[in-house]
Amino acid sequence: MLLAAALLTFLLSRQPVEFPAHLGWPLLAFIAWTLLSILFSQDPLSGLLYLRKVFLFFILVLVYNAYRHHRHLWLALKGIIIAGAVAALYGIGQFIYAYLNLKRQGRPFYENYVLHQASGFMSHWLTFSGQLMMVLLLTVSLLLFCRSIRFRLLWWLCAVAMSLGILAAFTRGIWLATLAGIVYLLARFQRRLLWLLPVAVLLLYLISPSWLEKRFQSIADLQTDSSNLSRPVMLRTGWEMIRAHPWFGVGPGRVEVEFLLYKPSSLPLPKAWYGHLHNSYIQFAAERGIPCLMIWLWILFEVFRVNLSLARKPYGEAQALGHAGIAITLGIMVSGLFEFNVGDSEILMLYLFVIASSYAWVRLEQESWKVPEKKWAETNEFGLVNQPGLET
Repeated sequence: MLLAAALLTFLLSRQPVEFPAHLGWPLLAFIAWTLLSILFSQDPLSGLLYLRKVFLFFILVLVYNAYRHHRHLWLALKGIIIAGAVAALYGIGQFIYAYLNLKRQGRPFYENYVLHQASGFMSHWLTFSGQLMMVLLLTVSLLLFCRSIRFRLLWWLCAVAMSLGILAAFTRGIWLATLAGIVYLLARFQRRLLWLLPVAVLLLYLISPSWLEKRFQSIADLQTDSSNLSRPVMLRTGWEMIRAHPWFGVGPGRVEVEFLLYKPSSLPLPKAWYGHLHNSYIQFAAERGIPCLMIWLWILFEVFRVNLSLARKPYGEAQALGHAGIAITLGIMVSGLFEFNVGDSEILMLYLFVIASSYAWVRLEQESWKVPEKKWAETNEFGLVNQPGLET
């Protein structure tokens, strides 16, 4: 509702509407192929419900056009960091409450907590931790590459709170995705600091309580962890869907309905939720076809390209924003191996806002370059302003 109100306000302002360069064609292709996959599915009417996610992509247009100064953009990003820290603190509070409550009842903590983990202000812990991952990487990039930032202690405290919130959410895929983003940021900041990461992970593992240690170990548990056992079944079923419908898939929203039709009968069905395939790449190919997956990768390539150009800037804010865009996209890609993360509207909205901020920064830079050129064009060779009817 607020996005619709913001778009309406922007249109009523009669400002010229522009679209991020090089991102328009892949986005139009992505939306068009989604429409085609709906039309070619067995139940097009049910697929129309998924068009509401297309509306979220207007965030790119709104953010790209709305800001008139770099400092306004940074204020919005800093506001997101503060909101992320507040959400993390609330999630930590949920974790502490669950821990104390289970201890008071004499019930084992790990076995009961994994059934309902800390989710902050969101409805699910995967959404909560996915948002925290993006905001944490933005914060770390700001601290590493923007040396002129004020109140550094405050931002470090926000980063610590979000790190603890991600740990409290118990989402292993997000742990790996956050690690990938941090590795990139440290490699671009000072490569010699990379050795600190394995030391920090090992130290965290050694000092962690038994329940956190058990969660770490469950990443490689292929015998008893139902989540791990269900992943190969989903991948194999998704592959069968792709083989049967390589061009347009089974249609958005049809994976859950048709899952059992494509699951090989020889495979067991571990206890898990099979509403989607828990993998962004397999999900796009299975429900919308291989071309749609290629188009999505095209979008990510364009995001990398514009953020790499920003990351090469010699000054703080632009460089920090460019590196943040790359690290966050890497995190989205890594976590997409374990979850259909961009199918979650709350994660998609925040991701679109962050990458649109990079494009908006580039637009504002280009506009600032045009101002001196315009002023020069309005003056003569003597430095006097050219005015109609004025002889020089």
